[in-house]
Amino acid sequence: MNGTEAAEVYSGFAEPLVPFPYLVVLILLALPLAAFLGFRLGATEYRRLEYGKFSSEKIPGGTSLGAMLALLGLLLGFAFSSALGWREARQSSLVEEATTISTAFLTADLLDDPGRTDLQVRILSYAETRLATVDDTRTREAWTAFLAKTLEAQAAIWPATLRATDAATSDPVRTAVVRSVTDMLDAHTRRIAAAAQQIPPPAKLMIFFVSVIAILILGNRSALQGRPLTWRTFVFAGVLSIVMIIIFDLDRTLEGTMRENPDTLHATIHEMQTALSARSE
Repeated sequence: MNGTEAAEVYSGFAEPLVPFPYLVVLILLALPLAAFLGFRLGATEYRRLEYGKFSSEKIPGGTSLGAMLALLGLLLGFAFSSALGWREARQSSLVEEATTISTAFLTADLLDDPGRTDLQVRILSYAETRLATVDDTRTREAWTAFLAKTLEAQAAIWPATLRATDAATSDPVRTAVVRSVTDMLDAHTRRIAAAAQQIPPPAKLMIFFVSVIAILILGNRSALQGRPLTWRTFVFAGVLSIVMIIIFDLDRTLEGTMRENPDTLHATIHEMQTALSARSE
């Protein structure tokens, strides 16, 4: 099985519904427009049915508005908690992988050349493939190509480990090297699993549509009560938009403003490059 075929096994990664900048613009426009549309519909109904003659208790919409806002609050609470937890898991898995790569590289120093240098070079090459860019996660095809590249580099590590440990001077050294390499490979699996944990696209659509409907009913309710559409409604729509944007931002691996911090992995790669460069001088 080559790298591309192996990458197709990882099917849990979900493509973004739309690029993040487009999503921000969509949310910022949709909610205020929903408030305005709901108000215009309510104003038409207010004039047609002459709701001005009735008391506010007899005007419909209060129960629906309360139920929609309660449902929206519940959805946003669960979505924010999930997105924040999964983002922290992705960051933790990145740090864990960086530490296991560094440990495997340093433990390989216990071996003798040429196996030592060959294994360390392969570990470094593998580490360099673990730094994904925004383009690597933008589409399913790009993600598959990224995984194929890193899996090909990963596949070369174990044969190099077996060759290098054949000449090990003692069983403890051989055991330490093999254990550090397997820990590094296991960290890859955990990081991929963490990257695949995202709010499902249908759930994101549900949150968006419930938000739009809630704001529409809010604007409609104001008109049915004979009240003007004030700045308070638009402030609420703006705050709700910001909350939704933050949730979707947290759910993105590399897009948006709350990206993973790859400094730990960058530092690990730099240290390995420095060590190999010093040895070759």
